[in-house]
Amino acid sequence: MSIAPGERFAGYTVVRLLGAGGMGEVYLAAHPRLPRQDAIKVLRKDVSADAEYQARFEREADFAADLMHPNIVRVYDRGEHDGQLWISMEYVDGTDAGQLLRGQGSGGLPADEVVHIISAVADALDYAHQRKLLHRDIKPANILLTDIGAEWPRVLLADFGIARRMGDTSRLTATSMTVGTVAYAAPEQLMGEHVDGRADQYSLAATAFELLAGAPPYLHDNPAAVISQHITAPPPLIAGRRPELADLDPVLSRALAKSPEDRFGSCAEFASALRASIGGPGGLTVPAQAYRTPRPRRRRTRLLALVAVLATIGVAAAAYLLGEREPVTRHAAPGVPQVPVVLIGADCETLGAAGQSSTGEKAYCARLPSTGDTMWSIYSGTVPVPTVTPAATDQVYPPGIEEQVRVCVTETGQDRATCRDNVRRGNLVGPP
Repeated sequence: MSIAPGERFAGYTVVRLLGAGGMGEVYLAAHPRLPRQDAIKVLRKDVSADAEYQARFEREADFAADLMHPNIVRVYDRGEHDGQLWISMEYVDGTDAGQLLRGQGSGGLPADEVVHIISAVADALDYAHQRKLLHRDIKPANILLTDIGAEWPRVLLADFGIARRMGDTSRLTATSMTVGTVAYAAPEQLMGEHVDGRADQYSLAATAFELLAGAPPYLHDNPAAVISQHITAPPPLIAGRRPELADLDPVLSRALAKSPEDRFGSCAEFASALRASIGGPGGLTVPAQAYRTPRPRRRRTRLLALVAVLATIGVAAAAYLLGEREPVTRHAAPGVPQVPVVLIGADCETLGAAGQSSTGEKAYCARLPSTGDTMWSIYSGTVPVPTVTPAATDQVYPPGIEEQVRVCVTETGQDRATCRDNVRRGNLVGPP
């Protein structure tokens, strides 16, 4: 139940509701003694009633209160009131990176602005990691911006009050993994495996991808599909959504590597490489092919380990992932994840799904903006507008099919007749 303005809570006088999330609500409240206003996060009663979570909450809030960094929101106090845990933090009068992105309209933020934000957060994360504290919930909504209108707004990382110490092996439940978090979570975090600062780096890279591209790396209405893509699908290419940022792909792919060992050594290294890739001072050389094939793992065992997460999302999501049917694939060498062989331009079902062309090139289920249709493409997320148009003597196919053929011709270099046959064979429904 929300707390009304003017009501008192744990001595504070509530001014207004600032926001709400999966674990509770955040209020602007007047301090009971000092002439200032704080942000008070009040957790739901069912979350607060979890004895294990309560003990960890109190312990980690104490650790977070020791963090003193210019890019970290200060934690002031914590307690319990009327069966609800609460934590008071520095109030940042501004916006968050998610709201800033939504206000931008279509597309992402300017690259130099994103690098400024990511660099500040990276510095804050490395500071916390040196003190053995993980954030575990990096996302645009937890990156606050103030002094909007200045050349470079001040950037602060919020929600460290519910972080975890490195080596904490307590279970993964609804209190530590929400549906919103899934879009940015590292594979090892989703699997409940050991995590360190490189898991925060993965989430920071996923956040950077969204701020640049306008959408997270992996898109799907079903959270289970997003989890599956985080674990098995290659990192998508930012060039597929913003071709002018193609130079950032090696950097983002490395920070989004499935294995922590394949990522950068620190968040600052990632930010430095990102800055160098847009022409700023960085001084870090990044391999041209940063993405490595994920190490072989037993898929069924790993998926069963997701049940604790999926239970917080819903039975339908669990059924989707554990009973997921995959197209027939050609045989791959041992240790290489098998993906379906697909026909570029033909229909696909699951936006963001991965495949490979008949020539072995990576392919993705992406959306063509002009028609809204999903089809296989060598680009992830959004299919670029086809550059090849029919000649005066070429047969023009029915609407929808014609666009698929053009995508095929543009991306594969095959002739229109071959592409029409491929689209006919690969389409799920439609004219023969």
